[in-house]
Amino acid sequence: MSGCQGCSYAGISTAVEGNFVGVRFGEETNLTLCATRGKLFARGDSVIVDFEAGPAFGRVEQSPMPVFKPCQKATARPIIRRADKEDSTAHEKKVDNEQAAKRFCQERARNLGLQMKVTRVDFGLDSRKATVYFTAEGRVDFRRLVRDMSRRFSAKIKMMQIGARDEAGLLGGVGVCGRTLCCSTWLKDFKPISIQMAKRQNLSLNPSKISGQCGRLLCCLAYENDQYPAPAKRGAAAPATS
Repeated sequence: MSGCQGCSYAGISTAVEGNFVGVRFGEETNLTLCATRGKLFARGDSVIVDFEAGPAFGRVEQSPMPVFKPCQKATARPIIRRADKEDSTAHEKKVDNEQAAKRFCQERARNLGLQMKVTRVDFGLDSRKATVYFTAEGRVDFRRLVRDMSRRFSAKIKMMQIGARDEAGLLGGVGVCGRTLCCSTWLKDFKPISIQMAKRQNLSLNPSKISGQCGRLLCCLAYENDQYPAPAKRGAAAPATS
C-alpha cells in the first residue's frame, strides 16, 4: 500500500473489512489495496483493476486486507471484474512485448549512439500504448527511436526520463536493512537528503553504508533526523553551568 504522510486519523483502525483485498501486479513485491465494490474475491483470483493509465491484470494475494485509515480507502483502486481467458492471453502478450521491447530499445539506442539507459518498458493490457522509462545524464533526441519502436510494435510510444531514485523504485530490491526498498513500496515523495543528516545521527560516513541501491544517500536518513539535536554553531557561547 502507499505510504501516509500523516493525518488526523493516526492510531485509528477500521479493522478488517471484506470490501478490500490486496492485489499483486507482475513481480512487484508490495500489494496494492483494491476495492471489491461488494463482490467476493478469493486469494489466487485473477482480476482486472482500474488505473489512470488503463486496466491492469493482477492476482489477489490477500483477502480480505486490513485497512487502517480512511485515507487508504480513498486511494484504493477499484476492481473492474474477474479476469477471463481473453484477459489472461492479453496479459501474456503484454509481458512478451515488454521483454522484447526493452531488448529492441536497448539495441536501437546503442546503434543510434544515444547516451541513455533503458530501465523498463510498460505496455497497456491492450498493447496499444507503451511507456519507456530511461535514465540519462542530459537531454536525449529519441525521435528516431520512438518511430522505430512504434513501427516495430504497432503501439504509441511514450518516453519518460527518470532519476536514479525513481529507477530504484521501478526495479525494486532489498535495502541494507533487509527489507524491501521504501521507494518501491510506499515512499513516493523524495525529500532532500544531506550528509549532515548522517553526521547528526553519528553514523559512519562510509558511502557504502549510507548509500542506497540508487547510489544516492539513503532516504531513511531523514526519518529520524528531527529527533537529533542540531550541531552547535561555531563561536556560539557554551551553556552556563552552576
